[in-house]
Amino acid sequence: MHWHPGNGSLLTLFGMQKAGSCKRGSETADFYHILFAMFVVMYKLRKPDLEIPVYDYFTIRPQWKEIRRILNIGIPSGIENSMFQFGKLAIQSTVSLMGMAAIAAQGMANLIENLNGILAIGVGVGLMTVVGESLGASRKDEAIYYVKKLSIVSEVVIVISCLVMYILVYPITKFGGMEAESARLCIHMVTWITIVKPVAWVFSFIPAYGFRAAGDVKFTMTVSVLSMWFCRVLLAMILARGFGMGPMAVWIGMFADWSVRGIIYAIRLKNKKWLNHQVIG
Repeated sequence: MHWHPGNGSLLTLFGMQKAGSCKRGSETADFYHILFAMFVVMYKLRKPDLEIPVYDYFTIRPQWKEIRRILNIGIPSGIENSMFQFGKLAIQSTVSLMGMAAIAAQGMANLIENLNGILAIGVGVGLMTVVGESLGASRKDEAIYYVKKLSIVSEVVIVISCLVMYILVYPITKFGGMEAESARLCIHMVTWITIVKPVAWVFSFIPAYGFRAAGDVKFTMTVSVLSMWFCRVLLAMILARGFGMGPMAVWIGMFADWSVRGIIYAIRLKNKKWLNHQVIG
């Protein structure tokens, strides 16, 4: 469940701050927050200056052919995201057996890795729109050009972000009150992230946004799910539990996942098979 600023106000308003009713109160607040947002969106869609304003929702009839096309894209993407969450849980269960120092170090390293990838992910999300518009206009060469160009932009962003976070990891561990062993492990992992991520991360994620925009979602789902389970999860568990490599085993598995996906996506980008789909007919 996501926490929204309005939730706290509703909890206070209805006197649900006590532990016994906090969970029920937060769920109620979340429900009313989403309900309010729904009505705001419905109201905004009625504005006449919109390209396609919506006035009477009761006259709208579903177009099942278009819905099936949307689901053909949405369901594989949903499965991919769901499997990713299951994989995170499996990895977390392995880390939880390594002791408090390893858990704290892994948690902080994971947070830093997420932060240094946010801007590049934003570039990838923008790539989906650009590729979608290019293919919608039947300009396949333009779509290929933008996948390559924005991959280069993402590479520059990743290098800068990784260096910035590497510089900040020392004060973060110090002011975060981490114990010496946890700080040492965290800095060690972030050092390797800073080295490997600029090399392997971009091609394992950014081209996939373009592939999805082109309708090549089943391929990206299959590659990401298999790579995650065999590299990120299975390899990490073998290295951690079989070879006693500690939390660094998780990152070796992740580096392997990035590398495998990057190689496969690079081949897919070069052979142009991802363009042999039709999202809109």
